[in-house]
Amino acid sequence: MAKSMLVKTSRVFRFAFQNFWRNFWLSMVTVTIITLAFLSVNFFILTQALLDTSLQAIEKKVNLSIYFKQSVQESDAQQLIAKLQAAGEKPDLTYVSRDAALATLKARYEREGNTAISDSLRILEVNPLTTSLVIKAKKIEDYAALQKLLDEDPYKDWIERKSFDDRKLLIKRIDSLKGNLKQVGVFIMIFFAIVASLIVYNTIRMTIYARQKEVAVMKLVGATNWFIRGPLIIESALYSVLAIAFAIAILYPLLGFMQPYVDRFFEGQAFDILAYFSENFSSIFGYQLLASIVLNVISSSLAIGRYLKV
Repeated sequence: MAKSMLVKTSRVFRFAFQNFWRNFWLSMVTVTIITLAFLSVNFFILTQALLDTSLQAIEKKVNLSIYFKQSVQESDAQQLIAKLQAAGEKPDLTYVSRDAALATLKARYEREGNTAISDSLRILEVNPLTTSLVIKAKKIEDYAALQKLLDEDPYKDWIERKSFDDRKLLIKRIDSLKGNLKQVGVFIMIFFAIVASLIVYNTIRMTIYARQKEVAVMKLVGATNWFIRGPLIIESALYSVLAIAFAIAILYPLLGFMQPYVDRFFEGQAFDILAYFSENFSSIFGYQLLASIVLNVISSSLAIGRYLKV
């Protein structure tokens, strides 16, 4: 019984491949349309990933720098640091003392062969630089609470000036672009899903017309409905399998070609697009393949139900 079932199943798959090759050019048109659908979806995924990386790069550059007054003691600065470290936001802090700032400045200009700074400092005989603190929040939304803390007594009286590069407008624009692209991406996916489903529907319909006499003979010799319908359903799934294979074969070389341009754009912010797709291979291509097979099977089933009378 099991052997008989296995034989029948293998025949169903063999007939599905035969149907594909009999209508080779029509089948290839169908596969091409589905491949284009896959490529459009994956380029949408790539665009979203690039925008996410852009946001991360921008957020990394956002910081709050405060410069203490000359009269502020190091113990006062350390008190403020302790207060910030105890805050719920727990930011990263970089403390630069007056002496450290001066040493860095001297070293920089000495490397450039410029002695003007050293000569000026000898004339002044005092360190004109101030102690500074660079605050790097975990999230961009945390800066509001940190600034509020710095405006409290007695900290506000210790601070000579603050420098805050929030880049909120740029981040807002990228977020807005992501939202718009997401809507466009959804529209494109729906469009290609409808087009691909219609193509599969018509391909199966034409296959049924071409096999009318063959189906009649199969019924006369006792073929079951599954044996007649099965190859058509498997054929529709085969379109998706071939299309995803073609899409991957096209996509990966294109990603490799794009990588140097991505590296140049995200200078200082590494983003390996090939690694991104490879690490998420099963989730990206697996879900696309599953969704395509489901849509194709539904389309072919509708065509079979309407045009194949068995």
